[in-house]
Amino acid sequence: MEIKAISDAGHIIHLSEISKTACFSLFSTVLVTHEVYSEVKACNLPGNDEIESKVFEIVHLESNKKDRAEYYSLKYDISIADATVITLAKYTGINLILTDDLDVRDILKSQDMQPVGSIGILLRAYRERVIPYNEALEALENLQEISSLYVTSKLIENAKQALKEYDAGHRLK
Repeated sequence: MEIKAISDAGHIIHLSEISKTACFSLFSTVLVTHEVYSEVKACNLPGNDEIESKVFEIVHLESNKKDRAEYYSLKYDISIADATVITLAKYTGINLILTDDLDVRDILKSQDMQPVGSIGILLRAYRERVIPYNEALEALENLQEISSLYVTSKLIENAKQALKEYDAGHRLK
């Protein structure tokens, strides 16, 4: 099954920081705009090497679409890279957007798009058997303790509970 997504820089950075970029194999293609690519590469951020893998496809927006991104950047007071993600989603019709940015998530939800955070990717990676249970549990902990993502203890505990419930439900079958 072919599943395409669009990602901002956050997921690439955060999952790289905890050595879980294998989770991107959940998707047939992850589109990133040139602006997102440049953000990761120019700053030599974690994910610098990973963004070069074959799952990522770099997209250069045409000038009229760049104008739309600039409009979104000003309208919503978000970075140009994040605005290009929203623009790309609108023009491609891909509604699965990988972002941990709360402002961007709110914008996407208001436009009937589906934002998925790093926690959601880790949970899905377990459900799809990309990573085993113990690795998923450790990854959730590392997301809070090691990565640069700000995430509350309550959110991590809720994710661990969801992981445990899914695991218990599927061991019984």
